[in-house]
Amino acid sequence: MGLETLDGFRDRLQLALGDKAQFNERLDRWINDGIVELFIILDLENRRKCAQTTTVIDQDNYLLPVDLIAMLVLTDRTKKRRILKTSIENFERLDAAKTGDPKVFARVDRLIFLHPIPFAENLLHMFYVHEPTTLASGTDVSELTRVYDRVIHLLALRSALLDLGESDRATLIFQTAQNLLRLIPSEEWLEGQMPAGGVEIARSAEDLTKPPSSLETGTRFR
Repeated sequence: MGLETLDGFRDRLQLALGDKAQFNERLDRWINDGIVELFIILDLENRRKCAQTTTVIDQDNYLLPVDLIAMLVLTDRTKKRRILKTSIENFERLDAAKTGDPKVFARVDRLIFLHPIPFAENLLHMFYVHEPTTLASGTDVSELTRVYDRVIHLLALRSALLDLGESDRATLIFQTAQNLLRLIPSEEWLEGQMPAGGVEIARSAEDLTKPPSSLETGTRFR
């Protein structure tokens, strides 16, 4: 979780805006816009969700989760294979009456359309980027870790400057945010630093004097 509260973000944003200070309603919109933008930029596991549904025979369209920002992967768990995304143009060229196990899908607004039309009840898993929880109370904090608080402030400030007609300054602020993001280790990099052989555990005071290779190896995640 983040450390900076919504009240804290408001104060920092007001300070940066100077004589263009705004009411909380506008500040909150810019701050939450910044968090959403950061969710889209990042590749973090805590911004992903999985939803599941079962296909209905002869039904080709299914409602997407209300908090979906972007689809990552759609899989048919029953057949153990991925359903590939296609464009609306390609989807319209397909045989609209064909039935079978879905192989492709197209997204239209809050719906996905499957082809072929399902002729059995298969379990679908949908992995997607979810919309972050909106900060509404002054004590609310971001779902992201505290290392991203300053980036959120910069992205919120950029949104504010664009709305207030200061595009040149907004560009500089966005470049600063991008530079800061490059300094933050990625989740993939951090996980790659785990010892390949697992964590060695000392079971007694005597173990502390032994070479690392002689200690018992802990169980690794699979």
